[in-house]
Amino acid sequence: MSDSKFTTPVAQESLHSELSERSPVPNLGEKILAIRNSLRPGQQQMADWGSGPLAISAVPGAGKSTGMAAAAAIAIARQYERYAQSRPSSRRHLVVVTFTRSAAANIKAKIRKFLRDDLSLPQTGFFVYTLHGLALNIASRHSDLSGLQLENVTLITPTQSHRFIRTAVEQWIVNNPGIYLRLLEGHQFDGEETERLRRQSVLRTEVLPELANTVIHEAKSSGISPEKLREWSRQTTDEYTILSVAAGLYEQYQNLMRSRDFIDYDDMILAALRVLENDSARRIEQNQVFAVFEDEAQDSSPLQTQLLEILARDGGDEAGGRGQGV
Repeated sequence: MSDSKFTTPVAQESLHSELSERSPVPNLGEKILAIRNSLRPGQQQMADWGSGPLAISAVPGAGKSTGMAAAAAIAIARQYERYAQSRPSSRRHLVVVTFTRSAAANIKAKIRKFLRDDLSLPQTGFFVYTLHGLALNIASRHSDLSGLQLENVTLITPTQSHRFIRTAVEQWIVNNPGIYLRLLEGHQFDGEETERLRRQSVLRTEVLPELANTVIHEAKSSGISPEKLREWSRQTTDEYTILSVAAGLYEQYQNLMRSRDFIDYDDMILAALRVLENDSARRIEQNQVFAVFEDEAQDSSPLQTQLLEILARDGGDEAGGRGQGV
């Protein structure tokens, strides 16, 4: 499976050839300062980032993506300065993460423009990914650890996932007629056929699919298995055993996906995290990165945040600033 639909990479060139042509970079400090001074105060906070965690909160239209692109270009320029002095055998790059491919293309273009027009630097030293593109990239490089043989599986879109959820609901109903009947009849049901048909339609097409969709996404993106949900359900006294129903729907969905060799976006995040549990693979990935910038971080799931935090930590093999934000 190609990851071209999920990443917006910027090709890495030889550091030494770039430096030999451009070192020392004339007036680089002045150019960095000029970019910073062109920004608004809130954007300047991003441009001033040097290391460690940083979070910026801004309303829509406040110029967050421009500020992030400027901060990214400045961080890359500072890396060039460090590399010009130390000339290491390998280089690290900046990882910028967004939620959509269009946002990735937009911020990549802005970073390249700052590097080219404002800093007179090569348009390299960074990668822009969607979150799931980053996860796919890591999982595909370490397929033995991720458990994903990408040539043998098919990634489904959220729209396709919704269709599979509806199929899983129908299969769950067939396998659990007693529980379904209890949900259907509820309280104060007199057996009237029109009301039965109405309830059946609402339950099959709205209530159960919405329950399954919410539980599957929230549970998978938090690393919670169907078995764990079922264990929790035994600790509740809910008359309709909703948590148990949710666990059953989740399990049915997972079985359906496995039977057809399908994976969804949450599976990619989980696969990347399996890779990063391995000490050697984790160091390899960390030692390629000097910082991680994330757009719309408030929308990340717990496991997505965990993935980026692991990448943003220092692998311990080389000194240098490392940060996670924005």
